[in-house]
Amino acid sequence: MNRTVPALVALLLVMDVTGALISLSTGLSPTLLDALGSEARLSAPLPMMIAQAVLAFGTTRRNRGVAAVCAGLLTIAGGLAFVSGFYDGGYDDPRLTASLRLFQIALVGAHLAMGVFSGVRVVQALRA
Repeated sequence: MNRTVPALVALLLVMDVTGALISLSTGLSPTLLDALGSEARLSAPLPMMIAQAVLAFGTTRRNRGVAAVCAGLLTIAGGLAFVSGFYDGGYDDPRLTASLRLFQIALVGAHLAMGVFSGVRVVQALRA
């Protein structure tokens, strides 16, 4: 079983929770739910985090179809995490300091990496 994707998703979940706590402590978000909601700047929204965790589990299944579909959806999610910042104002939020911006870049980079490795997992599942 391939554990790379679940490990990356676990890292993302840690980064998301950390980002939400940073948002809360710096005043970027007024409440923890806001920091984990649709206006989040330093974390994925909570429903996305849950979906990623479930899909990451699915990528480890022996059933090739389940693994491929779950990995494919995570590939799409990785790309959407990057693209969404252009549409929701996340990348041009003037409240982000240099250090907050660096965290945001690391988080988006980790989402892109998860997307790439999920794409590799799709190929692996289909070839098995």
